[in-house]
Amino acid sequence: MAFCYFDGELVDEAEASISIHNLGLHRGFGIFDFFRARNGKPTFLEDYLDRFDQSQNALQLNRKISKDEVRNAISKLIAKNGFENSSFKLMLLGKGMETDQSLEPLFYVINAPHENSESIQSSNLITQEYVRENPLIKHLNYFTSIHLHQRKVAANAVDVLYYKNGIVSEASRSNVFVIRDGVVFTPKRNILHGVTRKHILKMIDGSYEYRVEDIELTDVTSADEVFISSTLKEIMPIVKVDDRMIGNGGIGPMTTELWAEFRKYIKELEG
Repeated sequence: MAFCYFDGELVDEAEASISIHNLGLHRGFGIFDFFRARNGKPTFLEDYLDRFDQSQNALQLNRKISKDEVRNAISKLIAKNGFENSSFKLMLLGKGMETDQSLEPLFYVINAPHENSESIQSSNLITQEYVRENPLIKHLNYFTSIHLHQRKVAANAVDVLYYKNGIVSEASRSNVFVIRDGVVFTPKRNILHGVTRKHILKMIDGSYEYRVEDIELTDVTSADEVFISSTLKEIMPIVKVDDRMIGNGGIGPMTTELWAEFRKYIKELEG
C-alpha cells in the first residue's frame, strides 16, 4: 500500500479517482514531471520544480500549483510512505469540461519505491521520423512512442530515437549523447531540456570537450559511442540503433567512465 497526494490531501492510492468527464482524460490536456529521491532526499528537486512550473504556463488554468504546494506534498509523502529510495510523478490535468468558462487544476503526486541500479546497463534504440509537439513542455502526448511498442519489443529496444529531415532531436523519454573522437555531442533543438542532461553537461564542463549542436542521424549510427540520459536511466549506453551496431557493439570506455562519474556527482550533491 502507498499513499498519494491527491487534490490537496494524502489518500490511499486505491481511494483516488478521476471523473470520467475529466478534460485531461478526454483530450490528453495535462502535464507531468518525474524525479527520484535517494535516502529520503529528492534529487535535483528545484530543477524539476522549475520545469514543472514552466510546463504549467502552457495549460493556462485559472490558477497555478505553487512550488511550495509541491514541496509540501513531497515532504508529506516522504514522511507517510517512508520509502528510502523512491520515485515521484507529478501530474496536473485540466479539471472540467470543454464548455466551462475556465478550468480548475487537478494536481496529484504518485510516490513509489525505486531501488538504485548498482551496475551499468546497455540497450538498443529504434528510430522514427518525428518531432514531438511542444518539446519544451513535458506534456502527456506519448502516442507515437506507445504506438511503436511492438517494434521496440521486437528490437529489444529501450526507447525510440526521433529525427526529422535527418536531424536527431531526442528519444521519446530521454536525451541523446554521441561520442566521437573523445568529444561529447548532444542535440540543441526540438528537445525537452532534461534535468539529467543538464547535470551531465555541468559535470563534464571543464573536464571533457563537448558541443551542443545539430546532430545528424548518420552521426549517431557511425559514432564511437552513444548513450541516453533520463531520471531513471541516468546514463545508459546504447549499443545498437535499428540494425546498426554502435562502435564494436559493446559498452564504450568513455560512457563507462561518465556513468561512474555521474554516480559520484550525485552522491557529492547529496552530501
